[in-house]
Amino acid sequence: MSYFLKHLLFSLFAVAVGLYFYIQAGTMPASAALFPQLISGLIFVLAAVMSFNAWRSAPPEAQGAKINVARVCIYGAMIAVYIAVTEKAGYFVSTPVFMLVSYLYLRAAGFFKAVLLSAFFCAFVYVVFVWFLNLPVPLGLLEPLLGA
Repeated sequence: MSYFLKHLLFSLFAVAVGLYFYIQAGTMPASAALFPQLISGLIFVLAAVMSFNAWRSAPPEAQGAKINVARVCIYGAMIAVYIAVTEKAGYFVSTPVFMLVSYLYLRAAGFFKAVLLSAFFCAFVYVVFVWFLNLPVPLGLLEPLLGA
């Protein structure tokens, strides 16, 4: 499969996801629908830009990198486990563990940097969504400590 075709297929997938959220936002009250519709519009624009850039700068076919299917499947299973565990264990327990394991598995960061990124991201999410916006986040095991 060519470089451009891979990016085009991913762009079409992104547009389909954006379209789904745009349609679902239409069933919400107008004030609640604005943000998902704006994000959907952003997804549409970014998908078009990605397709254009892939078309413009497609490398020759011989330079295509092989995809490690086993690694992709294992990471997909990790995402599925994270989604399944988040409700019971809580967002602030499962997310740092998932982020740490992901950074290490994907070799994106060293252990210390992965711990710092996970901790800062979760602190940011807590401050913005729980403390500032008062939005519900699954607390799971931390309910007695953080819940009201």
